[in-house]
Amino acid sequence: MPSATHSRVLWSKIRLAEGRLLSASDLFWTHPHLADLLPPFLIQLHRVMHGGISLMRTAKDRALSLPDDVVAAQTAAYLEMHIEEEKDHDQWLLNDIESLGIDPAEVLRATPLQAVVSLLGAQYFWILHMHPVAIFGYLIVLEGYPPLVHQLEQIRRNTGLPVSAFRCLISHAEDDPDHIDTLNRTLDSMPLTPDQSKYIALSAFHTIDAVASILEELLDLHAVSSDTEVLSPSHA
Repeated sequence: MPSATHSRVLWSKIRLAEGRLLSASDLFWTHPHLADLLPPFLIQLHRVMHGGISLMRTAKDRALSLPDDVVAAQTAAYLEMHIEEEKDHDQWLLNDIESLGIDPAEVLRATPLQAVVSLLGAQYFWILHMHPVAIFGYLIVLEGYPPLVHQLEQIRRNTGLPVSAFRCLISHAEDDPDHIDTLNRTLDSMPLTPDQSKYIALSAFHTIDAVASILEELLDLHAVSSDTEVLSPSHA
């Protein structure tokens, strides 16, 4: 029997760990006040997308600094292509947020949630201190769980928000299936060591937890804001 591919092994591990992310996603996207939650979500997503480009550039540079490392060379080649694919997407999202009446300068000044910092910061550790191929765990999780186009259309109708707020999300929903296929094929072509496979899996596990934490933080902040509004003197 042929051995399982790297991507199949990784996805089998991800499926065992995805419960918290699926639960948080369901609570978020079906929340009765999703129209209020979506703008801060998009702002935090912008922080992730903008920071993710810098992260991939760092991983590529680190990979290129490792001589005679075939996995590092393949990682750098993939990242060079993917950075080009993702170029300007943060600006697309910024334009979508602006269509909701939010000043782009306000978005750029926004403090990232603790979970956003954890999501990105952990990847720098894996990339710089273990091996840059670890970023594949991060990328596979982020590319592997996009809302579907028909789901986004239903969300748009439910929230009453303009279609302009969903342009970047819809573009990713359309493109991510191809991106995940390329990620899987690239991963399967790599002569990974057991340690490198472990780093990728640990990166994926942390990404699952961090993305779930982002959604949970947004829900908690909304709940606190709603409670404060109800308890304020003007609502007494």
